[in-house]
Amino acid sequence: MDLRRLLTYAFALAVLALAVLPAAVVFGRGWLTLADGSGGPRDPGTPLEAWVAFALFYVVWALALMALVAVVNERLGRRWHPYDRPRRPGSRERRRRLAGLRFLAGQQGLGERPAGRPAARRRGDGRR
Repeated sequence: MDLRRLLTYAFALAVLALAVLPAAVVFGRGWLTLADGSGGPRDPGTPLEAWVAFALFYVVWALALMALVAVVNERLGRRWHPYDRPRRPGSRERRRRLAGLRFLAGQQGLGERPAGRPAARRRGDGRR
């Protein structure tokens, strides 16, 4: 296993740990609690505003982790490309396709000048 693949796996595990870290801290410390369901004054639970604040923090945390993943994967040389389309052909393949299309266009218009292109002029004034 090469070093880049090992670093990629280690980074993926670190990101998973970082994704769970805020929830583990908040619930482990007891900052957010659920009501016991009895509705009595004994355990009112955490107010809704605290849950909303935690949810907003978690959204910002997740966006920051996504940016971190993009930057680190780019630095590791793992370029992202969408999987719903085929990979873009390389420059060599594009040149070959373009040459083939030009060849076919030349075969279809054999002996004809393309429309909109001026006729070739002779250089000089014609006197020798």
